Amino acid sequence: MILRVLLLTLLISACALSTPNALAAKSPKTISSQQAAKIVQSHFGGKILKVQKVNNIYKVKIVKANGQVTSKKVNASTGQIVGN
Repeated sequence: MILRVLLLTLLISACALSTPNALAAKSPKTISSQQAAKIVQSHFGGKILKVQKVNNIYKVKIVKANGQVTSKKVNASTGQIVGN
């Protein structure tokens, strides 16, 4: 009987400890605006003018060495450049 109680207590404790980790794994993680800017800069060069987040997309405005101003979009969840 004591063994059953101990095993049940151990099982309940293990479940309670694993629940926050399971919830954390399911919650979406996003990159920061600075990370989005670095991703765009590493792919296209230039100077970052502005970073703006709309929903799950960062819009990063850059000016290239030739003076051209352009915007690139970065998925906040994956860090991938989208569109353009």
